[in-house]
Amino acid sequence: MPISTKSFNAQSLAGFHKITGQIQEAQMRIASGKKILRSSDSPIAATNISAAKEQKVLLDRFSSNLDRAQYRLALTDQTLGQAVTIMTRIFELSIQAVNDTYSSADRQSIKVEISELKEGMVELANKKDLTGQSLFAGYKVNSNAFEIDENGVVQFVGDRGTHDVQVSESMRLQTGVDGATAFMRVESDYGHDSAFEIIEIVENQILSGSLEEGTLDDISKAIDHISRQQTLIGAQLSKADMQADALEQRKLLLNENISDLEDADIASIVTEMQSMITSRDAAQQAFVNIGRQSLFDFMR
Repeated sequence: MPISTKSFNAQSLAGFHKITGQIQEAQMRIASGKKILRSSDSPIAATNISAAKEQKVLLDRFSSNLDRAQYRLALTDQTLGQAVTIMTRIFELSIQAVNDTYSSADRQSIKVEISELKEGMVELANKKDLTGQSLFAGYKVNSNAFEIDENGVVQFVGDRGTHDVQVSESMRLQTGVDGATAFMRVESDYGHDSAFEIIEIVENQILSGSLEEGTLDDISKAIDHISRQQTLIGAQLSKADMQADALEQRKLLLNENISDLEDADIASIVTEMQSMITSRDAAQQAFVNIGRQSLFDFMR
């Protein structure tokens, strides 16, 4: 009968079980593409991977905040640019209106256009983003920033809240400007005027064929004031663009780090697995051959 002992069989079976487990482990690594399947495989590496992924979640949140900020800043920049265009057109019409060659009917037509331009300014000042939130209402994002009262006077009904978002561990980015700052704080010889009030003054004076001293200057100051607000928004946009580049670079390096920590070297694992399979098969064949030997085989 074959020569075998319980000890020999147990050791052999344990060895087969171990190498089979190693082969299965290699197969799982190949299938998943990960070098670490469970934290116990390498606690330090697993901790580093977890920390890196938490950092990636944080950077993704910063990027999401930055995307929203860039959108609102770009929309605000565009809106203020359109406001400058309207005020510039009102300035041109005001100069035309005081020309002696213009008749009363001509001035009436100019007044009508200026009134329409004022309405356009109010629409711009009440501009909303794609989510329906007002750009210039401060924290009152769900309501209009400006209203026209029964006397035709434009009034600011928002607040002075300024929105900002976190775009890095140490940086917050302003996402707009409140309507009072943008349209109601035009510096004049008498303090601060509203851009809308300046337009209303032009409306009232236009039919007389002459503008009071300083009216054209006030229009020019309104243009300069809104242009400065646009410049400030442009500076925030530039800051946002630079931060977006910095975040993308950080995410690229972080992704490379995560890949180095957890991605398996498939070619190396396949080679190692093939070697284990060869060793297992050889051991199994040897076990079978030894198990077939009898006492007479050892007495030869």
